[in-house]
Amino acid sequence: MKTLAIILYIIGSGLLIASCFTTGVALTWWLGGFAVASLIAGCICQYNSRSR
Repeated sequence: MKTLAIILYIIGSGLLIASCFTTGVALTWWLGGFAVASLIAGCICQYNSRSR
């Protein structure tokens, strides 16, 4: 779970940075939404790995 959390954090950070450089509004929102979702999933995985 710890490795999955790190991977999700990296993906989320990359998508968030990429959404800053896109020109289309819809694409920016989609990338931002996926970034936030993967960062939240990373937090959940990190929490589940610590509680065991």
